Amino acid sequence: MVLVQRLSKKPATVVTVKDLSGCFNDRLMSRTRDYDEILLVFDTYRTDSLKSATRDKRRQGKAIQYQVRDDTNIKHIPLSRFLSHDQTKADLTDYLAAKILEYNWGSSKLIITSASGNTRSNKDLLFEENNHEEADMLLIHQAVLASHRNPADAQLMFFSPDTDILVLVTANYDLLLKNTSISMASGVVQIEPLW
Repeated sequence: MVLVQRLSKKPATVVTVKDLSGCFNDRLMSRTRDYDEILLVFDTYRTDSLKSATRDKRRQGKAIQYQVRDDTNIKHIPLSRFLSHDQTKADLTDYLAAKILEYNWGSSKLIITSASGNTRSNKDLLFEENNHEEADMLLIHQAVLASHRNPADAQLMFFSPDTDILVLVTANYDLLLKNTSISMASGVVQIEPLW
C-alpha cells in the first residue's frame, strides 16, 4: 500500500480506477526495472480482525465504500478518501494484483502478487494459500521462497519505509540471500552488518 499511497497526488491523466492501475504499474516497473523478479505483497483486510475494529473506531463510521472497477471515476476523489474504507482497500489490492499480472503477462520478469490470501504469478508457479493479515510476514515468507529459487549470489532488495520490515528482514537474514538489503526513506541499508 505504500506505493499506492505515494500516488496521493494523482496525475491529471488518472480519471478511472483502470487509469490508476496503469499509473501504479508504471511506477512499480520503473522502481524495479533493474530486477528480474518482483514480489508485490499487499496486506489482507479481514473484517473480523482486531486491526479492522481499531480502524473502524478511529474513523467513527465516516468511511465511504467505493466500487473498484475499470470504469469507476475517481478523478475528483482524493486517494485518501477513496482508501478510507477497508473493503475498498481490499477490493483495490485484489484489483491491482490482478492488473499487474495482466499488464506483465508476457514479461521476461517473474512477477508474483499476493493479495487477500491469494498468491499468483505471471509464470507457472504454484503457491499455497496463506492467512497472513500483515503483509510484513507474508513478504518475509515470499522472500525466503525467492531465496531458495535463485542463485546464492543473487541480490534481494526490499522496498519498504517500515522499520518493522527492517527488523523482520534482519531477524530472518539466515534464511535469505546473503546479498540482501532494504531501500528505506533514509537510503539503502545492507542487512549483513546489522545481522
